[in-house]
Amino acid sequence: MNALERWRCRPMQVRILERCNECGELKDDVQKRVNRWPNVAALSCAKCFAEMTANAGDMKPTAFVRSREIS
Repeated sequence: MNALERWRCRPMQVRILERCNECGELKDDVQKRVNRWPNVAALSCAKCFAEMTANAGDMKPTAFVRSREIS
């Protein structure tokens, strides 16, 4: 088998990279991620999603309570 035949018969490897919407880099771990509290859904890499949920986790939950006067 000569060099040209070996080149044509070589195993091929393909990697698919997707663009993270948060950082804009091409990465292989980009997927839709959802977190319930804080309510975050994003198409991002694991690093960006962890940063988003950590930053949003500092917010205090707000409850809307109807107040009424006591007579």
